[in-house]
Amino acid sequence: GTIFNFIDTKPVDDQGLQTFKYLRGNVDLRQITSLTKVTSLAFRLNGGVAYSYASSPSLPYEKFFFAGGSNSVRAWRPRRLGPGSFRPNFSADPDADGIYDYNIEQPGEVLLEASIELRNKLFGFVEGAVFIDAGNVWTIEERLKTDPETSLIIQNGNSKFNVKTFAEEIGVGTGFGLRFDFTFLILRFDVGIKVYDPARIEGQRFVLDDVKFFKPFTNGKEPVIYNVGIGYPF
Repeated sequence: GTIFNFIDTKPVDDQGLQTFKYLRGNVDLRQITSLTKVTSLAFRLNGGVAYSYASSPSLPYEKFFFAGGSNSVRAWRPRRLGPGSFRPNFSADPDADGIYDYNIEQPGEVLLEASIELRNKLFGFVEGAVFIDAGNVWTIEERLKTDPETSLIIQNGNSKFNVKTFAEEIGVGTGFGLRFDFTFLILRFDVGIKVYDPARIEGQRFVLDDVKFFKPFTNGKEPVIYNVGIGYPF
């Protein structure tokens, strides 16, 4: 994202083409340890930081970090976790869709996530797994929310990364899954279950006892997320 340091250009040229100046780094560490002939333990630690500077007001959208989904924290829908403890809007139909509206993706400039997964061959080409995922994204500048009726800024959780509070804003999920090894590809099916949701009010963030596997998600119950993927998550 630094190529335009060497080219004299405007943030938006006369043809409407927008250019960006930014720095972005990402480290993804993975390890798989064989415990027995049919059992293995896999670890993952993934982190990154991105920063736009000079006249660029933002990163290109595809360069933001996202959390949630079949290769991330599997108890959240793809790109819907975070940022920080920022709360999405309440769902218009909580009985059908759950307590929050997760229709909007949640980008961030800071990413931290980790996973541990125990994999065991069950029979033939079928493998089972149990896992724990943890992580979130954060913004560098606080994200503010405005009340559409009064135009007043309302406090809606904290989206900004802070070394003093980020540990309390890490979402935690657990779950189990099946992998079908067809040699030429691995088809994966994972069930993600929320354990700790940083978007909830403090004191109400442990939600494992509110899990409901099937619709309707009445009485504030948390929906379970079903993930389908190709290959291992990490």
